[in-house]
Amino acid sequence: MTRRLPIGACLAGTAVLLIGLPRPALAQGSSADTDTPWQVVPGDGSSQAPPAGMSGDAKADWQQIEAMDSTPPAGQWTTREQARAGTIEYLGRQEQGLRGFIAAYPGDTHASEAKLRLAHLLATRADIEQDPRQRRASDAILDELEKEPVMKDRRADVEFARVSIFMQRVDALSGANRDTLLEKARGFAKQFPEDHRVAALLAEVASAFDDQPRTARALLEQALPDAKTAELRARIGDDLKRLALLGKPLEMRWTGVDGTRVDLASLRGKVVLIYFFASWSPPSMLELDWARQLTGRAPADVLQAVGICLDSDPVSVPSMLAQHEITWPVYCDGHGWQGELVRSLGINSLPELWIVDREGVLRSLDAKDDAVALIEKAAGESGQ
Repeated sequence: MTRRLPIGACLAGTAVLLIGLPRPALAQGSSADTDTPWQVVPGDGSSQAPPAGMSGDAKADWQQIEAMDSTPPAGQWTTREQARAGTIEYLGRQEQGLRGFIAAYPGDTHASEAKLRLAHLLATRADIEQDPRQRRASDAILDELEKEPVMKDRRADVEFARVSIFMQRVDALSGANRDTLLEKARGFAKQFPEDHRVAALLAEVASAFDDQPRTARALLEQALPDAKTAELRARIGDDLKRLALLGKPLEMRWTGVDGTRVDLASLRGKVVLIYFFASWSPPSMLELDWARQLTGRAPADVLQAVGICLDSDPVSVPSMLAQHEITWPVYCDGHGWQGELVRSLGINSLPELWIVDREGVLRSLDAKDDAVALIEKAAGESGQ
């Protein structure tokens, strides 16, 4: 996902692109093969050389670890398999750096932060590789951290890590574990009401309840007064704006980059799939071909797809669409996130997939995980 990342991936230094990745078998040489939460180099560290990748300067080495957060894998992927392999390789480099730092500088002020990041990273790898050993290693790190004297006044950091890691397990559409997630998030807010992360946490949990607008709205309204930054307040405002559209007729009129005029009112009688994407958003480009294949599974008199592209150069969009064999109408005004249509719809992340039923009513704000069933439901219910 571009711009708004899942909280479990972005708030602990593992901002990776995980949308739609298949889950391979356990990679060879995984850290899950060890019995300890983190690998510590034997000896007292007084005379041995620093672990591989460490310079001996804790400040410089920590800056290198932080620099990796701003350079996640990106744009050259064209398939999900490439995205999976690239993500695993990126996480492996982060893991090596974190383990090296913990081993080299166990008494450094950043050592506990390195362990928190490593716990998040292992949980992410556990999800990608379907490896419960990495999940247990992640849990063990948090259990050990909780006992460390240095964490006495940082209990909120450990609890926040537990909640955000748990969030990675939640399937927003099926609702698996969502009630538990909601309970954990509200529990964190109650236990640590002054923590600066409460508002962001509640806002992120709300995104798992797009199909339950009342719950999502309550979480967002609870988060808004405590949102400390203009960016978070704007994000919550966008989320509330989208929720206000759900379950109501959606109005949309525009002219596509190929000159096609689109008016959703004229498409009544068909289910309409609206795909939001941009060429500079690797996750949305990875899913673009999937969206094309999805539209080919239904007759033209049942399903119509349209696209909203956030590129800055509308002139280049037709060639990009041709490369991906996209023949449905696509709108692009060249203003990206600040475009009038995008702002009116509260779009703040990519990709997004919306479904409008045969009566023109917006039925789903997040259909990526279960699009086929949602399309069939939209076609069946409104066609009765």
